[in-house]
Amino acid sequence: MTPVANPHRQRGSFLLEALVAVLIVALGVLGLVGLQARAMQDTDESQYRSEAAFLANDVISQMWTSDQTTLEGDFENNATSGSPYDNFKTIVQRRLPGADLQDPDITVTPRGATAAFGYDVQVTIYWQPPSAAWRHRYDAMATVRLNN
Repeated sequence: MTPVANPHRQRGSFLLEALVAVLIVALGVLGLVGLQARAMQDTDESQYRSEAAFLANDVISQMWTSDQTTLEGDFENNATSGSPYDNFKTIVQRRLPGADLQDPDITVTPRGATAAFGYDVQVTIYWQPPSAAWRHRYDAMATVRLNN
């Protein structure tokens, strides 16, 4: 004679297994939603980085085409109102979030005794995305020189 299982001991075990399965699926869905939110945030941040790179390269290209003897006066931070630096600062503040918290830095350093040796230029742009607690920074360096 085979022993008969007591059906009262098994009561509710299927319901418990179903609840555990629902819990596992819910945690998986929450993980996917978090992953998607992080991917969207990274996409926004990469957009801001590429915008900063574009703006830095744009101002460097303006230096290449402008009068080389007035680079320091036109493009450094202490340039006058209406100067190319002032226009650059306005564009940066308009296109990058939180860029108005700190002005972009442009340093123009002569390479030699005359303008014929060219200039070393460093452009630093700051911005702070709405989702970040800290300020981001992009640096670009170039040598601006006339082709004689």
